[in-house]
Amino acid sequence: MFESIILGLLQGLAEFLPISSSGHLVLGHELLGMNEAGMFFDIMLHAGTLLSIFVVFHKKITDIIVGCLRRDRDQLREAGYIILASIPTAMIGLGFKDALESLFENPRAVCVAELFTGLLLFTSQWGPTGAKHPNNEGVRMNWWRALVTGTVQGIACIPGISRSGSTISAMMFMGVNRKYAGEFSFLMSIPAVGGAALLDCIKWIKCQSMTPEKMILDPEKALKCVDAGGFTPELLVGMIVAFVFGIIALKWLMNFVQKGKFQHFAWYVWAVGILGLILL
Repeated sequence: MFESIILGLLQGLAEFLPISSSGHLVLGHELLGMNEAGMFFDIMLHAGTLLSIFVVFHKKITDIIVGCLRRDRDQLREAGYIILASIPTAMIGLGFKDALESLFENPRAVCVAELFTGLLLFTSQWGPTGAKHPNNEGVRMNWWRALVTGTVQGIACIPGISRSGSTISAMMFMGVNRKYAGEFSFLMSIPAVGGAALLDCIKWIKCQSMTPEKMILDPEKALKCVDAGGFTPELLVGMIVAFVFGIIALKWLMNFVQKGKFQHFAWYVWAVGILGLILL
């Protein structure tokens, strides 16, 4: 139960704060001896964080859905940008899936990626809409900025590189309004997080259909299914914790972004990366 709470806490906070959830889970496993979450637990954690996005941004999401149904030009454009940004993310995530997964076995590489995340966060203050330019309202999103942001989100599949940190920083570098950058980063995460959960669901369903004969014929796949898991009360607790702390993290980060304090997270990320390199 305790480990479910800790994993839910890590997922809820680190999924949205610009500190890399995947990086923290890898380092937590290596430094603290925490067990890796099973496949079904991953699905539950993703569900918890997805729900928190819908709660915090329910008005924005409702406006987009209703606007699209009414064929409102602005909302159709907004939905189009989210879809457009999701294309390079999916191409990178699926195209380099094996290479990206192999990085989870290299904790020192994760630490280096954490240091890179810190660099992005720290330098974002000098972007056109960064903290050093508080009066710059910024420019609107367009198709090429959406593609660039989606590409950055795909690169953030590398464990240790924060998805929210890298995408918000990228938009600030491109002069996008700070508040909008924060909102768009999390709206475009819905297809990404939902897609990751869907892939985990497919893998879990396949594992449930593994017979002893299939396990003998395909031992590598059978090994991946060892920790597939199933529903338990502990997993529900982890999901609820991820949901609650996901809401807290989202509201906290949006406040930091709007007040021009986004770059302050760099110090924490650098500390984690350096500590990891020293101890591993």
